[in-house]
Amino acid sequence: YSGIAKIRSVYEEHEVPYFSCDKIAGLTVAEAMELADLSQYDGKGYLLAVDRHDMYASFCGKANWVQDSLVTCHSQIYNAGAQGQLQYSHCTDRKENSGQSKLAALQEYVKASANNEPTDDYNTLGPPEDEDYYPFTQIQGFWQVDARSVQIGLMTASNLLDDNRRSGVNEELVNMVYNEQFKSISLIAMDNVAVNGNAMFSVLRNACGQSSNFNDDEVLPCGSNLVRPNMQTNHKLPVFWNIVLFIVYGALIVMVSVMLLQAFRLRNQGPQDHRLICNGHVV
Repeated sequence: YSGIAKIRSVYEEHEVPYFSCDKIAGLTVAEAMELADLSQYDGKGYLLAVDRHDMYASFCGKANWVQDSLVTCHSQIYNAGAQGQLQYSHCTDRKENSGQSKLAALQEYVKASANNEPTDDYNTLGPPEDEDYYPFTQIQGFWQVDARSVQIGLMTASNLLDDNRRSGVNEELVNMVYNEQFKSISLIAMDNVAVNGNAMFSVLRNACGQSSNFNDDEVLPCGSNLVRPNMQTNHKLPVFWNIVLFIVYGALIVMVSVMLLQAFRLRNQGPQDHRLICNGHVV
């Protein structure tokens, strides 16, 4: 495809190794690092670009994004006990426990993505059966979105970063990895890694079973045998951002008040004569 040729030329221009999915299937971490080593291009660090080399430059793994099972932060529910009224459920709502129930639903979703029986059915949660075609399997550890959840989120002045922070989803995902609730981990996707992203990096890096490069009589501590990293658990905005919001909302209130006051004064002055008189003639 001409698109792949163009992508390849961009990567080559920036000296980024670029491979198709079949080239990375079954690689060890050491082998992948060797392919991604930028020192062969007089650079530093590791960087590797991979896709399926089709017309869409598709992802090399199974995404585990199942339309009928999505767990969104905002949803609409039918409450038969409230005269059949439609109500809204939010992942950030801690008073009505809807936030906790949504978090529990997301936990079941991500565990199914990693722990179900292997299947290549893209509409069924679980790791792939054909690991040559799907070198990766993704665990979607974030609030998914659909059209309805976006509408409800906009109605409540919500955004992805705030939903992530207030719901504590990253903290819970770190705890799940630390407590070894996944049979295997290939890729974990998170929103807002500024919140507990370093903690996730720590538990992934220290997970057990990643290396056998040590003597039989040498047992290295790993996983839950190590101290769990400290995490940010305060779901409230920092003082600085509270001050910023206070100033912004205060300024808006002042602007609206001035506009209303001006409109009220003009109304009380009665009808105005806006005719223009030029050289004795009314224009």
